[in-house]
Amino acid sequence: MRQIYSLLFIAVFMFVVSGCADNQTRVGEGAALGGILGAGAGGIIGHQTHSDVAGVLIGGAVGAASGAVIGSQIPKQPQYTPYPAQPISQITMQQIVDWTRQGISSDEIISRIRITHSNYALTADDINYLRRQEVSERVIESMQATR
Repeated sequence: MRQIYSLLFIAVFMFVVSGCADNQTRVGEGAALGGILGAGAGGIIGHQTHSDVAGVLIGGAVGAASGAVIGSQIPKQPQYTPYPAQPISQITMQQIVDWTRQGISSDEIISRIRITHSNYALTADDINYLRRQEVSERVIESMQATR
């Protein structure tokens, strides 16, 4: 009967110290694993000294405490998200003009247009404005092809 109470005590203790899912460290996992290993080792040692229950309880408590301390030093890895944190937005004509003035290559500007899936419905005035701002014909053609 004592063994049932001791195992129940260890199970409740590990549940309490396992912490929240929002915890940024591995303290809960460390406490649970340490408690299990400690209880096993304590049971073996206790059996040799004819104190099975005391060995399990002491080993489980020491193992859980040690595992929690070690686990608190190990940060959890951030969850992988397949999508960027912020959506990629439409590139404006002004951004393209600014990039041209900054000396960013036509290939790089076209690449940015494609990556962001930017769409343009250029008017004749828009095309003339871009040409006056010295935006390359390749970039203008790439913008026109997005419709």
